[in-house]
Amino acid sequence: MLSAMLAAAMMTAFGEKVTAENAWREYPRPQMVRDGWACLNGTWNYTIVSNDVEGIVRKIAAGKILVPFPIESALSGVGRLTATGEMIEYRRTFDAEPVAGRRLILRFDGVDFRAQVFVNGVEAGIPHEGAQTGFSYDVTDLVRKGSNDLLVRVWDPTEGFVNSLGKQALEPKGCFYTRVSGIWKSVWMESVPETWIERFNAIPDIDSGKVGFVFEVNGEEPRAEVKVEVKDSDGKVVARGKGRGGRRFEIAMPKGFRLWSPEEPNLYRFAAQCGEDRVDGYFAMRKFTKAKDKNGVLRFFLNNQPYFIIGTLDQGWWPDGLLTPPSDEAMEFDIKTLKRCGYNMMRKHIKVEPLRYYWLCDKLGILVLQDMPSGDGTKLFSFAHANTAYGSVRREWKGVMDELMAVPSIVMWIPYNESWTQPCDVLTADTLRWTRQYDPSHRLVNGPSGWRDFEGGDKGHDAKDRSWGKFPAEGEPVSCDSVDRHDYNFRPSMHATNPGRVSFLGEYGGIGCRVAGHLWTEDAWGYGDTGGDTNRVALQQKYVDLSAHVARLAKKGLGGAVYTQTTDVEGEINGIMTYDRKVLKFDPAAMKKAHEAIRAAAE
Repeated sequence: MLSAMLAAAMMTAFGEKVTAENAWREYPRPQMVRDGWACLNGTWNYTIVSNDVEGIVRKIAAGKILVPFPIESALSGVGRLTATGEMIEYRRTFDAEPVAGRRLILRFDGVDFRAQVFVNGVEAGIPHEGAQTGFSYDVTDLVRKGSNDLLVRVWDPTEGFVNSLGKQALEPKGCFYTRVSGIWKSVWMESVPETWIERFNAIPDIDSGKVGFVFEVNGEEPRAEVKVEVKDSDGKVVARGKGRGGRRFEIAMPKGFRLWSPEEPNLYRFAAQCGEDRVDGYFAMRKFTKAKDKNGVLRFFLNNQPYFIIGTLDQGWWPDGLLTPPSDEAMEFDIKTLKRCGYNMMRKHIKVEPLRYYWLCDKLGILVLQDMPSGDGTKLFSFAHANTAYGSVRREWKGVMDELMAVPSIVMWIPYNESWTQPCDVLTADTLRWTRQYDPSHRLVNGPSGWRDFEGGDKGHDAKDRSWGKFPAEGEPVSCDSVDRHDYNFRPSMHATNPGRVSFLGEYGGIGCRVAGHLWTEDAWGYGDTGGDTNRVALQQKYVDLSAHVARLAKKGLGGAVYTQTTDVEGEINGIMTYDRKVLKFDPAAMKKAHEAIRAAAE
């Protein structure tokens, strides 16, 4: 089944290695590791069902599927587009060995969109809605010794509802791509004591030399004591501390502690003990803020030094897995390629990756600007729809932040992109201000990325709609930390420097480059060109010239820039790599030199 699907699809070298035995077998949550877990990825049974006009549910199709790849993808072994009225039923068995005094937690890291979970015929809890965040059920009282039945029923409308979907579309075209339905991230189970650590946040303060911790503790004693040992890269304990579940406490770091940056991604490990529960994690001592440089220009600062951020728009799509990467190796390849080309940042564009992806960013050293995946692509500019979806978006955005708060490489939150699911100005400001307030660590919040920025930014995507409102004066409150322009002209412009928000180029470039034999479709296009260009030497020079222009903007006060994009995606050929990751279109040494010149001009 799987081999036949792969032969018919555009494949990455990483996807070609995927089997039912090796698909996503690693521990899914490197930020917080616990012994005693079981991977439930692999071959499941699936059934497509649909109801008729009288509400009678009937079976439409059935077969085997490779979890966690979405049913539309080649790597799932199915490659079937689901209709809006259909539901997917996933079924498998798993073995359990219940132990007195232990709880069994069933975890789903990502299911699009609504999921109902049944264990041995009993529903485990209320349905979960939201594609971007993980969820779990305590199934201790539902499992029995030996074999158990697991059923997951999923409904995904894609369009026409309040769900987040990012770039998915029922009819892919332009910058919208093949839809993704059902399970698309890892499914796993872990055994925990009656009182256990559910998640944590580490809040570094490099100025005081301390790190704050907050541990969310579940079970019988949510305020139980948590003891922490901090370890250096050699495993030596360098600091200790303790506090109570749900309450912040601080630990003094040793003198001469090491900072984290893309150039030196130093991580500290820790072990946390809460009663019988023990987890191992990591954190980093880093600080990302805005401040005025020696010339009085507001810029981004990393660890109290001016730091120009240069990176790509990274959409995280794969021709073989769609939104699900083929493997750790595949994700690491993308990140290392960006580093090799001299980028120090990526904008994770309207997608939330598996947690192992962010671990690789932390370990390898690259800054991440994290988008909230947007809502219905058919109603991009409808304030009525955005206001209707507002509560659902806010709840899911909180879930995204909770899940990713402990990731040190994330240095900026981006709640809105180009007005997609962006409500009226009052509700937009509420979201931006809440985001700043909710995150206690040293991160920033980007303004509406692109259009509809009421605080002095752009009103629309048209060049005539550049100015809207006024920048707050010195000392006046601002809703966020940067003012973001999208400009795909070959000579992009920037917002004027101002005392409240860093001038930022959130999207630019998009030089189209067609590479024969590596196209998803012949009807391909690029922002910067017609899509017919194949002269890679000439296009590389165009990239270098464009970078020289960005360097001039950086000298004037631009704080950062995001080039579109890491890879081609379906019909888009704007990537520095082809969609199958088999061709890097430009010379990485030339790109790195161009990026170093931009940073030198700014810093």
